[in-house]
Amino acid sequence: MSAMRGNMNRVIQKAKAKVNLSLDVIGIREDGYHEMKMLNHSIELNDVLTFEACDEGIWLTSNEDAIPLDERNLVIKAARSLHRQCDVKQGVKIHLEKRIPAQAGLAGGSSDAAATLKGLNTLWQLGLSQSELLAIGVTIGADVPYCLVGGTALVEGIGEKITPLKELRKMAVLVVKPDIDIATPWAFKKLDDAIIAKHPDIAAIIELLEDDDYDGLQANLGNVFEAIAFTDYPEIEAIKKEMLEQGALAAIMTGSGSTVIGYYRDQELAVRSWQQFKEKYMMCFLSKTEESEGENDVG
Repeated sequence: MSAMRGNMNRVIQKAKAKVNLSLDVIGIREDGYHEMKMLNHSIELNDVLTFEACDEGIWLTSNEDAIPLDERNLVIKAARSLHRQCDVKQGVKIHLEKRIPAQAGLAGGSSDAAATLKGLNTLWQLGLSQSELLAIGVTIGADVPYCLVGGTALVEGIGEKITPLKELRKMAVLVVKPDIDIATPWAFKKLDDAIIAKHPDIAAIIELLEDDDYDGLQANLGNVFEAIAFTDYPEIEAIKKEMLEQGALAAIMTGSGSTVIGYYRDQELAVRSWQQFKEKYMMCFLSKTEESEGENDVG
């Protein structure tokens, strides 16, 4: 985080998009939650949240008309949870500048919640440690703990077990979301009824990253949701195939879909690919891999 400035009345926090380099579902626990094993990393595509102190209440506004501004939004859920657990007397006005598309497998809502916990920890001068924020985050959403940490990491359990890994080298990342919204509950239900023919070898991928052997990535990447999504929405598979044909080092659908991520060694090649995709898709972004520590500005 950047150095704190001013009188602590205003904090600006970035919420970075999360993508899955690989994703596996190990099974279902007795409590009904799915046991996961994922390789996550952050990219530069981000929402921006502004927190301004006020006398009382928790208020949310946004540039995006379609998103809810009540408890259905994880920003409100995170703010109220922190407010209640820490017995905060002060209020806050939050503005969410939304850039990460919704229902895209990019953890936009979870990243916003994590940014809210970080931003309000600073604004309200609570002094909570990362482990304390993680304990709150896991009660809000499965991706929130990872989003609090960011960077390249192995994520296990229901999202609460996070092992930082060697950071991905800086690469151009093409993010393409077709006009397809896949609800996570639907994807998990389909997965529960399906037979997973192949699980990704996540240990092998970690070894490749440690050895900087990026040539072996595409052969080892995997997302168990791809087979389900590709069957119902062949357009998603077509996007992945086209990225690889255009020279991407690797490509994979992230989360439960429908967004596809392409990794490019060469920036010019990435730009050419982005220019071709943006002719067909409104939600098409050229980003980069991102390191773990987020930015936090106070004024």
